[in-house]
Amino acid sequence: MSRYRIIVDGRAYVVEVGDIAGRPVLATVDGETFQVEVESQGAAPAVVSTAASPVSAPRPEVLHAVPKTPVTTSGDTVTAPLPGTIVTVSVAVGDRVEPGQELCVLEAMKMNNPIRSTRSGVVTEVLVNVGQQVQHGNPLMLIAEA
Repeated sequence: MSRYRIIVDGRAYVVEVGDIAGRPVLATVDGETFQVEVESQGAAPAVVSTAASPVSAPRPEVLHAVPKTPVTTSGDTVTAPLPGTIVTVSVAVGDRVEPGQELCVLEAMKMNNPIRSTRSGVVTEVLVNVGQQVQHGNPLMLIAEA
């Protein structure tokens, strides 16, 4: 995880950025985690603010926050067990799930891998869409106690 200290309008923030190749990329700003999109800027880092001073080496990308998609830690987070592509999403927000119920299918190395619930509860957030690339450990959805 890369860590940066940035200054925006005179206020300092600590930003931690997860796997930059992952989708979605997770960035934590002062303890709050967001999914962000990465926009490539070529070989050199884009200058976002002349006041920014990285704690670690800067990356050649610019991060843009995706509005209204914070990743919360309430309930159990279902994460990707391996990198791949989401081919189906079998549940929606508000659906009640039981242990062993299929939540989505992840294609990896030309094999479909069903992702199943390990507990009963209610789906509170679905964080992926069909066709989306995910990396190992990326959050897929949240399940809370019913």
